[in-house]
Amino acid sequence: MKPGLGIALRSTVFPPHLIPGMVPELDPTFSNLWFPSVSARFDALDMCGLSLGASRRLIAGTGVIRLHEQDLGRLASRVDTLSQGSLNRFILGVGTGSLRGRTALDQLVVLTKKLRTGYPKTPKIPVYFAALGPRMVRAAFENADGVLLNFCSPRYASGVTSREAGTKKDKFQVACYVKLFFAESEAESRRMLANEFASYDAIPQYHKMFEAMGITRTLEDFRDHREVSDSDIAGEISEISLSNPSRKELRQLLEKFREAGVDSPVVYPYVAGSDDFRLGVALRLRDWLK
Repeated sequence: MKPGLGIALRSTVFPPHLIPGMVPELDPTFSNLWFPSVSARFDALDMCGLSLGASRRLIAGTGVIRLHEQDLGRLASRVDTLSQGSLNRFILGVGTGSLRGRTALDQLVVLTKKLRTGYPKTPKIPVYFAALGPRMVRAAFENADGVLLNFCSPRYASGVTSREAGTKKDKFQVACYVKLFFAESEAESRRMLANEFASYDAIPQYHKMFEAMGITRTLEDFRDHREVSDSDIAGEISEISLSNPSRKELRQLLEKFREAGVDSPVVYPYVAGSDDFRLGVALRLRDWLK
């Protein structure tokens, strides 16, 4: 199983009733779909099931669920069903959520090992760890099949993964969410981007990552200004995320991630507007990235 280009379908943007019809339309361009666990209303595993049933080729993954909140016995049964029912096209993406530090990392490793004893060893269901820093990346290299990065620049992605290159397991995959913000108004799309950065900067783990990327001063400006200009999201910010991008801008950014060693860049659209506008954005991404 080798993911290539992915798309994240956030349930607050693309709710369940849109998924069965959308997936066949996305099939020609993308090789993998990811379902972030962002809403108490919609279950990421069920969203994967909807998408896997609508395609015979696409891979689907949870991106990510918090393993310490799960009943491992029940989870093992569900992921085994998804994997066998889709002929091994399911990826289990897991993370620590709000838990931090070495204890959280060790707990994730232990729970992953316990989970894997709950379903048949053949075929092996791929597990990806959500990672922000080098310690979690190393844990993923040692205990998982892939790593899922989020909201970082190509330079940062290369830095936290390259140090493990000498010990990288065969077929290990590096995926990375590339967040994109779309609205009919340019000003609104920029506000969406700025608000998302500011929201994530309030999370200690992300603040530390943003510090390492040298963008915290810019994020302070995001919090201080109501209107966000093009110049505010230039430079390093535009190496991480884009608002209402052009086809050329998007393709250039994804190529930078590939050059940085990301096996599977995953476009992650946030879209403000009607269902028709949201579907239009998804199809635009499909056509731009063929």
